[in-house]
Amino acid sequence: MKKTILLCVFTLLVYNVCAQKIIESFSFNINGIFKEKYEEFEAGTPFNLNRLVKVQKTNENESLMACVIVNSVQVGIPYSLMKVLDLKPTDNQSFWECEALQNDVYQTFLNKGYQYDVRQDLNEEASDYLKDLSNSHLLYEDPYTEDYVNALFASVIYQNFNDKRLGTLNVYILKSLTPDSYMLPNGSLIISTGLLSTLDSAEELTAIMSSEVAHYVLDHALINVNKEVAREKRAAFWGSVASGVLSATEDYLTVKNEYYVPGTATLAVALVSSAIFNKASKRMGMTYSRAQEKSADQCAMEYLTLKNIDPSALPSALSKIKKYYEDHRDFYTLSKYGSYAELDQRIERLGKVNEFVSHPYNKAMSGVNTFNAILLLNNKRYADAAILVNKNIEQKVATDDDYILLAKSNMGMYNTEEKNNESLSLIQKAKSIAEVPNLNTSKQEILVLLRLNKQAKAAAALQEYIDHLAKFQDQTRSSDDATWASSESNWANKLLQRINIL
Repeated sequence: MKKTILLCVFTLLVYNVCAQKIIESFSFNINGIFKEKYEEFEAGTPFNLNRLVKVQKTNENESLMACVIVNSVQVGIPYSLMKVLDLKPTDNQSFWECEALQNDVYQTFLNKGYQYDVRQDLNEEASDYLKDLSNSHLLYEDPYTEDYVNALFASVIYQNFNDKRLGTLNVYILKSLTPDSYMLPNGSLIISTGLLSTLDSAEELTAIMSSEVAHYVLDHALINVNKEVAREKRAAFWGSVASGVLSATEDYLTVKNEYYVPGTATLAVALVSSAIFNKASKRMGMTYSRAQEKSADQCAMEYLTLKNIDPSALPSALSKIKKYYEDHRDFYTLSKYGSYAELDQRIERLGKVNEFVSHPYNKAMSGVNTFNAILLLNNKRYADAAILVNKNIEQKVATDDDYILLAKSNMGMYNTEEKNNESLSLIQKAKSIAEVPNLNTSKQEILVLLRLNKQAKAAAALQEYIDHLAKFQDQTRSSDDATWASSESNWANKLLQRINIL
């Protein structure tokens, strides 16, 4: 009975506070204190933000009111005076709600509506984009890495946003050498394999994730789409994107990769995924302004502080991204107006950069490093491939693939007896730790033995390679793999014949 009476009193108080009929409202449960004296409440007085309401406007009264509970009494504060409130978020939900409040997101919803027609269109376009990535085999699939990234993302977000936006928060890993991250309008975060290899700690990845989540929470994509004067029809636009992927796939079929990975016939398509995104980003409102980048960065820094993570993880991550583009002489990306534009100014604004290196993180990303190294090697970027595999070797998490990749990178850059013998040692190391025969090991051993003029040993290695290829052809069910193995077998047999003649 007492609870019922209190509920009735509370309801009446809300009506009295708001003075008029409530049209729409958002519920909160955020504690805080008054920054300064407000009416009879002294600075430092604690409160609980309960709701933000839109009421029927009368006379000169504001239509937006913040309803706070102070000493068990409901108090209405005009939205324009919310600056007297110092909100104190304690968890992910209250943090992101505070950021949305402070950046007038709820005010926009209440005053201008949700624009569900535009949101639905953006949601469907984001779904089309993800479908194209999946159908083109551009999404990196490894249960361990995916779980690691998902766990970090789950620690940044909360699922039950109290606004009424479409979409579900989730994360995908894109096969792309460039260190990219972006939040699609439907709540899907895309993290590239290049970014995972560029960073060195969970703290840095968390910082990048929180900055991207901020763009989503602050509704930047919708704001940017609203500024567009005209948009190409969706079918025509995504048809052109799909054509780009198809063209890249066809190009792959005419290029012989130096390092073969069974079952990944469209691996080279990953090299164009960044270009595809550049085309789609503006379409979906993800080309952010300087002010939007600044707001998102500030949110990320505040989030890291809340979670007791050194906020310099964000400038550290941005510094490594900047170094990547400088090392690869991609000054166009650094100079253009976009996510990584004006990185010097962003980093300087964010303050001191501390060094972040985590063995557990680099261990978790070792498979991604190997994957990226294969992409680099097949694109003849030997020095870059060597850097990534050396990262795995230094962290003591290298596999046989890493040692073979390093040997092949060395052979791509040098042809001295010393370097060739070093490559042979790396191949022997790969053979010693391999649990099953690696076709790339056998082939690379043949090539380095021939460089060292050890024809007899090369002939023995060739015969071993031919035997392994025959077993592989018997076991594989992939037509692409069978075609590759047949081609390799013909090459090996002809080379063996020439060596025997000599």
